[in-house]
Amino acid sequence: MFQGNASPDAYHQGAKVIEVTFNGQTRHCETIEAFGLELDGFDAEPAFELWLGVPNGASMTMLRNGPNALLVYLPFPGNSGFTSRASLAKPGTASFRLSNGQEEYPLSWCIDIEQCYKALAYFFVNNGGKPDCVQWHQD
Repeated sequence: MFQGNASPDAYHQGAKVIEVTFNGQTRHCETIEAFGLELDGFDAEPAFELWLGVPNGASMTMLRNGPNALLVYLPFPGNSGFTSRASLAKPGTASFRLSNGQEEYPLSWCIDIEQCYKALAYFFVNNGGKPDCVQWHQD
């Protein structure tokens, strides 16, 4: 389903950085402030695929299409991971654009966009930790 893509060179001059990949373009953010500025720019886009990755460790992706957004958390490369879940069941599907094509996922996986951003910030400051602010389903 999903595969993390943090590269081993995501450490820059000995400083811990989180690799951020937005619609296929990679950036390295060393501080939460730098990530926050990047996230402000990403938020202007109505549809995107965003990956955060710890080198050789956990990764998280956010998929967004308009008001619909979902998260996937992979504790380590090759793991099937966890997907976000809405607190209330939602019928239907939402379409998302991924680097490997268009995919549809259940609306029940979609959560509030601000909740996604909060979870991404948690992942960033906790070096790949799984955010507790999201209801997760192990896949």
